[in-house]
Amino acid sequence: MPEVVSLETASLDLRGLLSELPLGDTITLADDKGKPVALLVSLQSESSNGTRKLPSHSEWMERWDALAEEVDEAWQGEKSALEELAEMRR
Repeated sequence: MPEVVSLETASLDLRGLLSELPLGDTITLADDKGKPVALLVSLQSESSNGTRKLPSHSEWMERWDALAEEVDEAWQGEKSALEELAEMRR
C-alpha cells in the first residue's frame, strides 16, 4: 500500500493512517509542492482476530531489510542512501 500523503492531510489523522498500514508498508509524506520529505513505516501487524500486535524481532528485521533494499534501489543520488545517512549523522 505504498502511497504519498501531504503533510497537511497526515497531520489531520496520523493515527488513522497508521492504524490501516500493514507491517512494513510505508506512506511517503510530501510537502505542499509534492516533494517527499519523510517516510512512515508501520511496525505493527494484524493478528488473526483483527487486533494489532507487535511483530517478532525476526519479522521486523525481515521487513526492515526489504524496505532498505527498496529504498536503495530507488535512490537517485551520486552516493548510496547509506552513505548519505552516515554523513547526515556526523
